[in-house]
Amino acid sequence: MKSRTIHIIGAGPAGLVAAINLAKAGYDTIVHEKHDDVGSRFNGDFQGIENWSSANDAMSFLKKIGLQVNFLCAPHKIGHFYGPNLKEVKIKTRRPLFYLIERGVAAGSFDQGLKQQALAAGVQFLWNDKIEKVPSEITIVGTGPKAADVIAKGIIFKTSHPDAYYGFLDDRIAPKGYAYLLVNNQRATFATCMFEDFRNSRIYFERALKTMRKIVNIDIKEPAEFGGFGNFFLPSSGRKNDKSLYVGETAGFQDALWGFGLRYALLSGYLAAQSIISGRNFDRLCRQYILPSLKTSLANRWFFAHLGNHGYRWVLNRLNKSGDAINILQKHHQLSFSKQLLFWLAKRWYHTRLIDKQCMHKDCDCIWCRCG
Repeated sequence: MKSRTIHIIGAGPAGLVAAINLAKAGYDTIVHEKHDDVGSRFNGDFQGIENWSSANDAMSFLKKIGLQVNFLCAPHKIGHFYGPNLKEVKIKTRRPLFYLIERGVAAGSFDQGLKQQALAAGVQFLWNDKIEKVPSEITIVGTGPKAADVIAKGIIFKTSHPDAYYGFLDDRIAPKGYAYLLVNNQRATFATCMFEDFRNSRIYFERALKTMRKIVNIDIKEPAEFGGFGNFFLPSSGRKNDKSLYVGETAGFQDALWGFGLRYALLSGYLAAQSIISGRNFDRLCRQYILPSLKTSLANRWFFAHLGNHGYRWVLNRLNKSGDAINILQKHHQLSFSKQLLFWLAKRWYHTRLIDKQCMHKDCDCIWCRCG
């Protein structure tokens, strides 16, 4: 007889989406979380649910996978971007470029919103429960990133600045990545996201902060530092054995281009639930609905990593002249024939950091290594 009890290890977005859908379908769903609440990895920093990779708006996507919007979810259509020359490029889009959300344990955060939906559906949580062995029943594993392929170092703070978002492309402040400022309701997040040279993250952050303050007249009150990291790799299989389904960054489901992987994580949790409910093969579902996007993001990562500062100016100018950046971004996120060829080149070039490395810093506070 098919088991009606499903265990989920990890109360991240992917695990919670799976739990919500399974509980609504009548399964006894148990979530094991090693912390005492959801969102414990985060510090109240703002992130975004991207809205440029698909023709489907993110709000329609959330509804399709069984979620309600009971959390901060602020649409943004106008952004201020700066390349290495610090010349402003104002980008407008016909629909939101992204939806701003908050991560962490505070009321109104994305994580707390998903937890409330899970509790309402009848999901059982076991807090401070670090699983050493996968339970015998069918198990969904969503324990988060295994190592740092991209890191973010930044601050959250209070401000009187009006709501806005800013982006910065410059390898001198964010090697092969970007820096960003998000302001919402007198609170703000500023960070630099880097894909290389993690050891010097503090130096890059200080440069980025100095650059941002040259451009933006913003008051910074009660700043608090935070750091985060993401992990990307191409999964060989979504199902490691007959009873364990791996979702989210545990399975490598992340955006290799800019680290906007929430939609991948949420979709993988939904597909895991649907595979259990319908009996369809989880690995095949992932290969159909997620793998093409992963391949495209890796091809885009290779291209972006080779642009350099001169290339960033070209990218921003092209987006500015497009009239609607969504059109160009959607095109570049489709697995075309040319992107398929570029993917095979990128696959040979890219190496994930699946094992965290120790650093040599005294009194280490690094984001990216086991010491920190």
